[in-house]
Formats: sequence, structure tokens, C-alpha cells
Amino acid sequence: MQPAAAFHDINLAALPPTGDALLPEINQLRDGDPLYWSAASQCWIVSGHAEVFEGFSGTLPLSSTHIPASLYRSMPLEQMQVRLPNTLRYMPKIVTNLDGEEHAHLRRLLVKAFNRKLVEDLRPFVRDRVALLLDKAAAQREVEFHEQIARQLPGAVILKLLGMAPENLARLKGWADGVTAALTSFNPRPEWLDQLEIVVTDMVQMFRAEIEDRKRQPKSDLITQLLTVAEGDERLTMDQIIATLILAIVAGHDTTNNTLTLGIRAMATQPRAWEYWRTHLDRGVDCAMELMRYIAMSTALPRIVARDFEWRGRHLRQGQLLMLMIAGGNRDPKVYAHAEQLDFERPNNDQALVFGPGLHHCIGHLLAKLQVSEFFGALVQRFEGVEILEPPQFTPALVFRSVTALRLRFHPRGLS
Repeated sequence: MQPAAAFHDINLAALPPTGDALLPEINQLRDGDPLYWSAASQCWIVSGHAEVFEGFSGTLPLSSTHIPASLYRSMPLEQMQVRLPNTLRYMPKIVTNLDGEEHAHLRRLLVKAFNRKLVEDLRPFVRDRVALLLDKAAAQREVEFHEQIARQLPGAVILKLLGMAPENLARLKGWADGVTAALTSFNPRPEWLDQLEIVVTDMVQMFRAEIEDRKRQPKSDLITQLLTVAEGDERLTMDQIIATLILAIVAGHDTTNNTLTLGIRAMATQPRAWEYWRTHLDRGVDCAMELMRYIAMSTALPRIVARDFEWRGRHLRQGQLLMLMIAGGNRDPKVYAHAEQLDFERPNNDQALVFGPGLHHCIGHLLAKLQVSEFFGALVQRFEGVEILEPPQFTPALVFRSVTALRLRFHPRGLS
């Protein structure tokens, strides 16, 4: 094992909700040593674009089965089995937590179920929802954006995708908070894990009822697709369907919620970027990709070293934790000229790490791109800009930068 870099080290477990302060820390790690053993964090920190890209490629003996292994640090396995039965049953079955043929089998079926047509059919609904939310912003002028606007779009969209009643929108925040507090921090507290079990149990009960309903009355929704999708003799088990729905509810709306909030915060101070998007609506998806790269909502993903191996002159040992710092790779000056700038003319689709390249490329990337591009495309046409009234507050999440609130003033076009 290489010693911790003398120039800098960082204890990821002790990070406060620093938000923006985390990005310079990651940049410093990357510029000093993009692949090093952190004595303070007791893990490998990988922060260069080439190294992160390689870590995602599937060519290295790195495992995604970090759950429940990643939880052992704060609660003994014996306690987990008693206190977290549903967490231990369903979370390891989520596609992002699997490797090898088990992952490939599940992914084949999910990609077939969550197809481009299913996403594209949501576009009219997304546009209508965006218009409704921007009507609200124009009427109120001053709003708390994160919950009143940002969560309302992906929350409504994911419920529409699943064919679930819109009345469930009020429950999404509690579900998301319970999951992200436990699973996106570096060292979750035992009480966060207890809350995770409560949330998972609640979702399992709801999803079981929804699944039984689709068996009686199929719909044109993702739940029905998951029940019926097949490839030869391969079908999804009930546990796999429920695990997938848990992932869809949380990752499918909470990450987009934070992307919209951090995105509008960035756009608020960049009038040239605002005007560029307004006059280049045909490049909406490209602009969305650059905005997501810049705001670094996706910060890091963990991996476990599956067996001893040599990587770029370093000896990695089986069982060691490794953090792939997406935020560091997405701001690597070796790949992105003026990486700290928001540049909508920048071509980066082939290089961006936002949705994770390689075997675990985000299955929901089309849905996220659809919502971000439609929202900001409509926003810049309807408003001259927005004004930040209060800075955002961040949670201690490490996997992605999570915000609790952002208060804004909207300036509609043609009004003073």
C-alpha cells in the first residue's frame, strides 16, 4: 500500500455539510495525486478523469456489492439482521449494487422495460408540468425553489412513470430523505439506518399493493413493464421488481431535484449561459450535460476491491474501499479546458462522467436529460433571470450533493 499523500489528506467520514467547499478539496486531491490511499478515510480516493473512467469501465476487479458491506462500519452485522431485515433483503438486489452475470441479467431486463419509448411518451406530461410550475414561479415571484418547484417536477414525473397516484407526491421527500441520509454518507449513523428500515418497509408495503393492482389491471407504466418483461426464460423476481422500484423512487426523483436546484443556482449568476441556452434550444440536451458536469451534483460512488491487483503503480488489496470521485473527474483540466467554467459550447458527451460510463451507466439517464433540458429550456424563454435570496443549505451526503432549500426571486420577461 502506498502511504497517504503528504501534500493533503481528507477524512470523508468527518465532512460537515460543506457543499461547495468540498469541490476545491477534491480538486486538490486530484491535482496532487489522482489515485492515492487516504490514511484519514481508510480508503482509496480516485479523482482524475482517466482513473475514474477506468474505475467505471468494468475492466478492473472492483465490486459494486458495497451494500450491506458499507453499512458494517456503523452497525455490527448481527444487529443489522435484527434491526434492518427489509434493508438487507432488498437493497443488495438493486442493480447498482450487483456485479457480474447477476448484474448483467438484471440490467438486460431493466433496459428492455425502461426503454426510450416509455421515456419519450412522458415528454408531453413533463412539458405540461414545467409550464404549471413556472406559472407558479411567475405568479409568486419569490419562492423556496428546492421543495416548491424542483422536487415537484421529478416527483410528479416518477409517479406518472410508475402509474402511481399523484397524491403520493407528499411522501416522496420522506422516502428520499430516509434513504439518502443512510446510503449517501461515508459513515452512516445507526439512527439513520433505523430510519432507512422504516422507509424501506413503507415503500415495500406500497409497492406490493401496486404490483397486485397491475396483475389485475395492467397499465402503460413501468410497474406493468417490470412484471411482463422477459428475455427468453428470464423474468424479474418479485424482490427484484421491488428493489428496482425503490431505486426508481429515490434516485429517479431526488437526484433530479438536486440537479435542478444546483443548476438554477449556477445559471442565476451566469447571464451569458442563460442567453446561450435561450438562443440555442436545439442544443438543450448538450447544455443539460454541461450544466450537470459543472454543478457536480454527482460527487462520488464507492467500490470494493474484489481481489489484490496492481493499478497505475499502486497495490490495491482485497476488501479495501475505493471512492470514484466523479466530481474530480468531471473537472479535470487534462480533459476539460477551463474546467471550472460553465461553457455550453463545450462538447463533452463522450467524456462526461455524470451518469457513470461503462457497465453501470445510469439506466435512467434519458429521463433525467429529458427533465433537465425541458425545464431549463422553458425557464430561459420565460424569465430574464433569477435572483438568489438566500444561499442553499447542504446535507452531509457524499455520493451526491444534496440541498435542503434555495430561496429565489424570479424575473419574468417584460416585467421590471
